[in-house]
Amino acid sequence: MIFFGKREVKVIELVKKHVQAVDEVIKSSMEYLNLVMEEKEEQARELANRIRELESEADKWRRETESEMYSGAFLPNFRGDILGVIESVDDIANTAESIVDMVDLQGMKIPEFLKDKFREQFKKSYETFESLRKALEIFFENFQESQKYIMETEKMEHEEDRIEREIIRSIFSSEKLDLAEKLQLKELVRKIGDLADKSEDVSDRLEISILKRKV
Repeated sequence: MIFFGKREVKVIELVKKHVQAVDEVIKSSMEYLNLVMEEKEEQARELANRIRELESEADKWRRETESEMYSGAFLPNFRGDILGVIESVDDIANTAESIVDMVDLQGMKIPEFLKDKFREQFKKSYETFESLRKALEIFFENFQESQKYIMETEKMEHEEDRIEREIIRSIFSSEKLDLAEKLQLKELVRKIGDLADKSEDVSDRLEISILKRKV
């Protein structure tokens, strides 16, 4: 461990709990979309409600972490870096919940010819966050190891971006969909892509924090 104070150790544990809670929100959102595509409406609706609870739980861990940080854990300049990371990670959970809300409240249907691509995209977005989660969990103990996962996060985001472009191209080249459906599906694709984009943004924050500590 780099930091040994009791407050710092407590914050590190809270950060890990928060990121694990956000992981659960994203993973459950991916499962939700699969249920929708399998037309398991009742199970999907139950999971949608559970996801909203999970997002609230992630918020609870964020607030507790921030409260502990403001009590004096870490030096001020590093404290600001960590607070920024926590807020940005929490925003990823908000994005995952917004995907569920969009599909649930609008009663969205995914065309059969796009289902596998949507599964592939969401899986890659989740894998991008998963790499970030690993970078965060090891960040306080080993900067060098954390940087490996930061690089992996960037790689995963680029792969997701490619899939995102392919889906949008498929949507707008289809003659089976009207313009309103195309625009609605494009918005969903963008939101799923935001999970990967925001994960990469957080990994950039981590990398900058590491570089500052090396100077």
